[in-house]
Amino acid sequence: MKFPRLASLLLLGVALTGALFAQDAAPAAPASPPAKKKIAITKIAATDSVKARMVGQGVGLSLASVIEALDSQVYDRVLSTKRFEVLERSDADALAKESAAAGTVFQFNQADYLLTIRIDGFNDRVETRRLASLGKTVSARVIEMSAVAKITEVATQRAVASTNFQVSRRQADQLSENTVGKNGESSDILLTDITREMAQKIASRVADAIFPARVLAKRDKVVTINRNDTSGIKVGQVWEVFILGDELVDPDTGDKTREEVLVGKVKVSRVTPQNSQAEIIEDTGIDKLALVRLKDDVAEPAAE
Repeated sequence: MKFPRLASLLLLGVALTGALFAQDAAPAAPASPPAKKKIAITKIAATDSVKARMVGQGVGLSLASVIEALDSQVYDRVLSTKRFEVLERSDADALAKESAAAGTVFQFNQADYLLTIRIDGFNDRVETRRLASLGKTVSARVIEMSAVAKITEVATQRAVASTNFQVSRRQADQLSENTVGKNGESSDILLTDITREMAQKIASRVADAIFPARVLAKRDKVVTINRNDTSGIKVGQVWEVFILGDELVDPDTGDKTREEVLVGKVKVSRVTPQNSQAEIIEDTGIDKLALVRLKDDVAEPAAE
């Protein structure tokens, strides 16, 4: 008889149909969030000529203090951007010894990007003026620093960005008539301030070069920007807003880029631990995910 066979086929068809409906009804698995890029920071150093000049001027300790502080400050500031998994590389020799002891080799290719910083300019001096009418000597300590930061994509060995940063701080003091100089070797707030400022500038540049700031939302005359209170963004700054246009090809090098069309300006009004809000000044097409770049910064408070 053919009935048992027919019944089996019918049951199989019902089972397959049910399985198909079950697949259609099953919710799609949520997309995995993108993994953070890994960045390694090499040990920060000054050029040999800068070190020799500072030792000759008697302010070698100031330079050494800044380098030591900058090493940890850059690590902290880059980590605080919340854009990267930062691989500790401030002491490359120790890491190499650890890896060798474990029978492995610590390689830069464990990171997606490599950040290299070299201090190519430094000054720590005291400018003095005698005011005979007041019977006093007016003195101002001035510290200046210049550094070059280079970001390299490890997989391709392509330089993503190379930028020169310059910072300076001036601190004025009133000294007695008999005072003719001031020791610039001591570590004080001026050295701390200049180190923090340099670290923040470098970290902001690293984040912007790899992950440009973007508009997360637009509500009425306010936009939300994906930069928080540790990214260097400040209330009062003016940022330009761009949308991406056509793909552009350089006829000389063949390099491909995207056209950036200016569509507005915004002024930062609020900064939080999560993001920032800015009031729209000009708008000819600001939309979600548009790029934003700093146009006008706000002045740093003068040291006292």
